[in-house]
Amino acid sequence: MEHTTPPHETADHHGSGHRAGIGRHLLARWPSVVGLLALIADTSGGSDSHTTAMIIILAAMCYLAAGALGSRRSGWVMVAVGSAAVTLAAITGLDPTTTLLVMGAGFAVFGFLRGSGADRREVGVQALAFAVFSAIALTAMYSGPLAALYLAAFAALGHAAWDAAHFIRDKVVSRSLTEACFVLDLGLGAALLLTAWNVLPL
Repeated sequence: MEHTTPPHETADHHGSGHRAGIGRHLLARWPSVVGLLALIADTSGGSDSHTTAMIIILAAMCYLAAGALGSRRSGWVMVAVGSAAVTLAAITGLDPTTTLLVMGAGFAVFGFLRGSGADRREVGVQALAFAVFSAIALTAMYSGPLAALYLAAFAALGHAAWDAAHFIRDKVVSRSLTEACFVLDLGLGAALLLTAWNVLPL
């Protein structure tokens, strides 16, 4: 006698398989989840051009540091180090922005002085990118409210493109970092533009 699986058991099997598939997909895309959680945390109180500008300087510094150290995995480490430096600077009364700029300059010098231990051309590219993104971010910090929104959004979307380029190149930092950073940067830029267009509250 042929055994027939009851319809409800078949449905349960397909349902559990579907949930398992979603779980595996989220696990595979954990960097995007991290980027999304960071985006939610940074925009929970509303879009802020100053915060976004600071994040872009931090992100550019992490890329530069990884290039100078010659270790792709160090990108994630530098995210933690840079975030800790910003927090420590705020606690001790130092300017967090200046702290990140000094760190970036220090890694650039270190990268150029390492000799054969680092790709000087790559360090040069990352140093130039750090200077450009920092200049835009700093300009946003000292601009009027509306101009700051557009400038910070431009910096965030520009760095999202930088993330995408490095994801494709698969160099300098790990792809997991570029993916997480892309989600965060793209979301921050979009949120600022929506705020500038009065779609979202400040």
